[in-house]
Amino acid sequence: MTIRIEFSPETEARLREQARASGKDVDSFVREAVEQKLAAANPAPTVPADANERLRLFREWVASHPVRPGIHMDDSRESIYAGRGE
Repeated sequence: MTIRIEFSPETEARLREQARASGKDVDSFVREAVEQKLAAANPAPTVPADANERLRLFREWVASHPVRPGIHMDDSRESIYAGRGE
């Protein structure tokens, strides 16, 4: 994707200076800056180290889904292997 952005001469000079100081070309410097800004806005979810906390979060997630009465799922061994020559 190509995006055209107009900067003031002062901002452009600072941008070129910072890119040069970091050893990057302006395109790479701007791309990385935008990617860092986007990553900071939507940080990756972290998994708690504590097992009890993970269990609490899992139960919270389960409780957030509706119960569907009348739907029965047969996960018995017989139903799984039915018709397979047993």
